[in-house]
Amino acid sequence: MSATAKSNSPIASAATESRDWTKASTLELQSGSKDESDVLDTKVKERHCRKQVKREEKQRREEVERRACEEAEARAHKEAERAKAEVERKAREEVECQAHEQAEKDKAEVQRRAAEVAARQRALVQEVSKKRVREESEAGPSDNQSEGVW
Repeated sequence: MSATAKSNSPIASAATESRDWTKASTLELQSGSKDESDVLDTKVKERHCRKQVKREEKQRREEVERRACEEAEARAHKEAERAKAEVERKAREEVECQAHEQAEKDKAEVQRRAAEVAARQRALVQEVSKKRVREESEAGPSDNQSEGVW
């Protein structure tokens, strides 16, 4: 009795049953090539998937970086506008302060000049009054009466 070789693959059992070694080896080669092509197809698909995942991740990173740049630019623009407004406000306050100081100086100058003019006028009035008193005292009482009569 001859013992038949037992195998788990249907190809091996078909080969042993037919006892045709060329047919069996051809079937094995064909099934191996199908398996190999399936393996290769799977590997290629996996590689494509990995590349796609990497591309998507790169796009996500680029999008995040782009948004971060845009936000940074927006913040910088707002800060520049705020700084510009602050500089303009300070310049306006400085101009107003200088104008107020100049107005105070002008007012003080006008008051000083007015005081000088008033002092000169008083001096002139006193001088004229003294002159009249002298003239009247030199002319005597008779001139005064004659002037008053006319």
